[in-house]
Amino acid sequence: MDTADRFEYKFLLTLDQRAALIASLDGELRPDTQGGSDGHYPIVSLYYDSPDRRCYWDNWRGVPSRRKLRVRVYGSEDGAIRPTSFIEVKHKADGRGVKRRVQATLTRALALADGAADPGPWNPAEARTLAEVGRLVTHEDFRPACVMRYDRHAFFLHEPDRAPAEALRVTFDHDVAVRFDDLTPITDDRRFRHLVLPPSTCIMEVKGAGAVPYGFAQKLTQLRLSPRNFSKYSEGIRRFGLPALAA
Repeated sequence: MDTADRFEYKFLLTLDQRAALIASLDGELRPDTQGGSDGHYPIVSLYYDSPDRRCYWDNWRGVPSRRKLRVRVYGSEDGAIRPTSFIEVKHKADGRGVKRRVQATLTRALALADGAADPGPWNPAEARTLAEVGRLVTHEDFRPACVMRYDRHAFFLHEPDRAPAEALRVTFDHDVAVRFDDLTPITDDRRFRHLVLPPSTCIMEVKGAGAVPYGFAQKLTQLRLSPRNFSKYSEGIRRFGLPALAA
């Protein structure tokens, strides 16, 4: 499954700023009900990288075209979203992003990301994505690098004149954590020691196609919120993972 070519802007907010923004959008920002009445669900991801941390350095240098490979588990056993896993390739080029992913059991996704042959059956889009995974594993030497976890609250901006499929998606990720010593992702895993950001801070991601609605952009300006380049994976590596390179 492919996502369309979409823009993605990231913001670092305090929890107070998040509360103020949500309050200012009362009636306009509506929870993604796939995550329950409040749009909340946990995400656990196993990120892959080359031994010399090419993904990290490509992000740090601002390489225009770069890819991430991850196995991701959404949801929890007792949540509105039941555990659902994907193998994903996120391709960023010149500020735009395309996410290609294949849904599979966690065991199967991990095997595919380890380079295992799997005849499927896969549809053509899935087969192309898995061929891309194979190239990253075989030719770029991608291998497990770290596991990350965070909680997400997901919303859509309600705009009567815009089709639901084109609605602006706004997510808030908090309690972002990373580990490097146990590279087996588990549904709603909480076995983490390293917080990537302070507990009072969250990451807002704004995703959509076309242009950001003027009214929404105006509220961001009023709250003095500006987009910035930020990668959860790269920040986790920068803060806690780089010493492993010298080992």
